This record gives sequence, C-alpha cells and structure tokens, in this order.
Amino acid sequence: MAGTREAGIAAVLRALPEPALVVEPDGRIVLSNPAAAARLGAGAAPGGLLTALCPDEDPETGARLRTYLDRCAGSHAALPGAVALRGADGATVRFRCSGALLEPAAPDGSRRARLLLRLLPGRGDRRFSLLARQLRELKAEIRERRRIQAVLEDALREREVLVRELHHRVKNSLHMLVGMLGAARRDTASADAKAVLAEVEHRLSAVGRVHQMLYGEGSLVGVRGDELVKALCPAVLRALGADPQRLSVEAAPIEVPNDVAVPLALILNELLTNALKHGHGPGGPPGGVRVRLAALGGAGFELAVEDDGPGFDPAMAVGRRASGLGLVRGLARQLGGSFRVERGRAGEGDAADAGEEGGTGARCVVRFEGRR
Repeated sequence: MAGTREAGIAAVLRALPEPALVVEPDGRIVLSNPAAAARLGAGAAPGGLLTALCPDEDPETGARLRTYLDRCAGSHAALPGAVALRGADGATVRFRCSGALLEPAAPDGSRRARLLLRLLPGRGDRRFSLLARQLRELKAEIRERRRIQAVLEDALREREVLVRELHHRVKNSLHMLVGMLGAARRDTASADAKAVLAEVEHRLSAVGRVHQMLYGEGSLVGVRGDELVKALCPAVLRALGADPQRLSVEAAPIEVPNDVAVPLALILNELLTNALKHGHGPGGPPGGVRVRLAALGGAGFELAVEDDGPGFDPAMAVGRRASGLGLVRGLARQLGGSFRVERGRAGEGDAADAGEEGGTGARCVVRFEGRR
C-alpha cells in the first residue's frame, strides 16, 4: 500500500512542469521530479539535503530554509516563501516557492512528516530578481547621494565659518586703522590735515560698520538696507556733533548684496556728511536733512539725501565737497549706477528761487538698477 502511494506521488511530481520535491522538515529529499534534477543537478537526488544546495556566500540561507520547512510542517495550508539554491551550473538561483504538508508524521515516530515543495523560478522570478537588483542599486545610489550631500554640507559650513572669520578680521583691521588715524589727527597741528584725517577716519568707520553687520548677520550674501542706513546715520551724526533732530530717515527693508553694501555705506557717509555740513544758509540755523532708501521696479533701489540748505551746482562745488561728490560719482559708476544732484523740496514752489536768500535745498540721488 505504501509503495502504491509512493508511486502515485512520484507520478504527480513528474507531471509538474516546475521543479518539485518531497522533503522532510530537516530538508532531506525523499523524491524529486525531472524538472528539479535538470534545474538543481545531482544535489536534488533523493537522499540528499536540500540545505546543502544553499549558497555558501550566505550562511543564514540554510537556517531560514529549515525554519520555513518547519512552518510548512505545522500548517494545513500551503505557505508561500522564497529560497536561494545553487543550480546545476553552480550559479545561485532565487525561487519563489510553495510548501504544503503532504503526510503528517507517524504518531509512533516511525515516519517523519513529508512536505511537497514546489519551486517557481519562471518569468515572475526573473522579474523579482530584476526588481531586487534595481532596489539594491537604488539604495546604493541613495547612500552615495547622502554621502555627497554630507560632504557638501560640511564644505558649506566650513565656507561660512571662513567668510565670517574674514569679515571679523577685516572689521578688526579697520578698527585698528581708525584708531591709528584718530591718533594721527589728534597729534597733528595742521587744521587741513586734521580735516583730511577726520574724513578718512569717518569713511573707514563706515566700511567697518558694514563688515560688522556682515559678520553678525545670519546671511552671508548681503545686508538689509534699512538696517544699514539706520546704523550708519547715527554714527555720522555723532562724528560731526550734529543734532539728531535734524535728521529723518525712511528706509525700505530691501536686500543689499555684499558687493554693493560697502560702496553704498561710503556713498551714504559722504552725502550725509555734506548735507549736515552745508545744509544751511550763511549764518543761518542748521536745516533739516532727509535720507530715503527705496526699492525700484526691476530689482533696483534708490538712495536720496536731501537738505534744506542753499543748494549748489555740482560743477561749481570746490574743495573737499567736490572731492567727496567725485567719490560718490565714481562709486556709483563702478557699480553700474547713476548719480545726480537736483533741486530739493525746500525749493519747490513759486516763492523759492535759486537766487533768493533762503536757498532751494539740494537733493542728491544715487540710483542702482537691477542690483537686488
């Protein structure tokens, strides 16, 4: 009777197109069909161990296979799984498999349980292998990109530290130069030399304040225009001993690039100094000064400094005032901007005339197109 059953099982195995085996829970092969012999070679012959066909490069494969077979022996339903085995050509082949309990173990222990194990390599397995390979390649690419990202982030942090250190050292150097100029101004007896040294000192102080802002700001690409103006104006007032009530400031919170911030500070220092010094008539009380920084269309901006003084013709200006205006014009040209002097609000209306006492006021305008 047992022989007849064994022959029937063997006949069913031969009828299956895929590799199929009858195995015991420990992996010992009881029967195998021709498809299994063709795909797995002599290792699939009855009496051998299926775990012996597990690839040597993955020692855990055999343990996983035995665990899977134990689960199949304890279940009345077919269990799906996956296994990697060494083929007839020695190459590792990955199979999808289905294991089902064929015969339970004998109660007296005379016979172990037998399982029907069907191996399904086919096209589906090849697609699975391709997908698994693509997933591995994708994971490797993700790891490489993360590594590159980490390297770039480290380089960016190092660059930020170096730029901050550069601004810090420039600020300290400028501070030292300002101190040396101040000492030289105090030591000289010449009034003209004192005036020249004071102007240079004020200009370097303006540049130093910009670098202080660049060093202290979170952004390393520029500074806010309103903060720049509101930091420089009180410093110029203090340096000249001018009344703060004379000055009114209107500044938009625009972003001023690094390459514009320092020239803009020098321009503002020069125009505001001129307005505070000359913004009143001969013997008259000091007039008001207005500073305005406004955004323009097309990512540009405009700086205007206006006073209530007598006004002036730039072509007729003499002395240090003319040299200061030349500096403003040169800096504006260097940055692709424009500089002009026009009639101020104090001269608007019919009652005011350029030749009458009380003056017309002056409005100095520097315009930068497309520099934000």
